[in-house]
Amino acid sequence: MTVYEKLVRLPAEVLEELGDHSGHWWSDPALEAIIVEAIHAFIKPASAKRQQQPAPDTAGYQWKQLFLPAGTRLRASFGGKPSFAVVVEDGIQCDGQAVSPSGFANRQGSGNRNAWKVIWLRFPGSEQWLLADVCRVQQSAAIARLFGGEAQTANLATPPHPVPASRAKRARDPQPKPKKKAARPPGVAAIAHTDGDQRKHGAGRGARRKRRAQKHVPGNP
Repeated sequence: MTVYEKLVRLPAEVLEELGDHSGHWWSDPALEAIIVEAIHAFIKPASAKRQQQPAPDTAGYQWKQLFLPAGTRLRASFGGKPSFAVVVEDGIQCDGQAVSPSGFANRQGSGNRNAWKVIWLRFPGSEQWLLADVCRVQQSAAIARLFGGEAQTANLATPPHPVPASRAKRARDPQPKPKKKAARPPGVAAIAHTDGDQRKHGAGRGARRKRRAQKHVPGNP
C-alpha cells in the first residue's frame, strides 16, 4: 500500500473525542487505522440494499391470515430431532436457504404434513412457543370481532327510513271523527209508529162514511 506523508490538521477536540471513543490516547499511532476506516466508510456508504431495509415494525412474512414479524422463530421436529427457521426481512430462512412454511414442515418425510399442525412459533420478545394452528384460530377470531364491530357501527349510523309526506300530514292534521246519532229508545219509536197507524186508520172517506152512518142509526147518541 502506498503511503503519502501529508500533514493533515485536525482540531484538538476531535482527536480527544476519538481517543475517548476508541479507548486510545489522542496521540497513539493506533488511531491512524481508525481514522483510515472512518474515511473509507465515508467514501463508500452503506449499499442501497442495506439502506432500503424494511422498518422493524413492517418487516415480516405474511402466512395467509397470520403475520410473522421479522425475528419470529419457527420450530419443527423430524424424527424427534428439532429443526429451526427464522423470519428474516420478508422471508423465512432455514440453514441459510429460503423456505416456505410447507417446505420447512416437509423438509424430511413423505411431504404431506400440515404445516399449521407441526410448526411451533416464538414471536419476538416472547419466550413461549405456540402452535401455528392456535395462532391462526386466534387471528381469525380477532378478524371476525373487528368486522363484526364495524357492521354494528354501520347499522347504528344508518338513518331511519323517511316517512311519506302524506302520512306525516295525516299525523299532523288528524281528520275529525263523524258524530254518531243518538240512539232512540225502543219504546218511543213504537209509540210514534202506533200513533201514526191510528191516524191513518181514522182518516179517509171510509172512516167518515162509517161515522155518518152511526149517527143515523136509532139508539146511537
